Amino acid sequence: MSPERLHPDQFGFEDSRPTKESDCYALGMVIYEVLSGQSPFARLIDVIVIRKVVDGEHPTRPEGAQGVWFTDGLWETMKLCWATRPENRPNIATVLKCLEQVSRDWKLPSVKVEENVVETEPADEDDWHFTLTVSDFSPTVHRFEPILC
Repeated sequence: MSPERLHPDQFGFEDSRPTKESDCYALGMVIYEVLSGQSPFARLIDVIVIRKVVDGEHPTRPEGAQGVWFTDGLWETMKLCWATRPENRPNIATVLKCLEQVSRDWKLPSVKVEENVVETEPADEDDWHFTLTVSDFSPTVHRFEPILC
């Protein structure tokens, strides 16, 4: 949820109704969740997440195998969506143009893959290491046409 929806009076709003700007913020978070496989701020309790969002913090860019989908162009687009002040966020047409450009520029990332990696006796789930075989991926580009109402 966007900062102005969590703390409307801090941003000059009387209530926390959704707006096009809050939808833009949410879109950046949805992109993060879809590509990373984790919800933003996954390991934090709600009250901490609320404080971070209102203070203008956003999730950190994933690294390694989890971060291969987060190109520089995509990450910059997401950061634009996450601007703390709603008036500083791009409109959806601008986001679409940025995503189209990111899609055109996208290349299959090269990831060093270790073969025959075996984990033994992990202490907990944080100790697991995963290996990603990028050659198995066949990326599909979906084009979405805006619906005019």
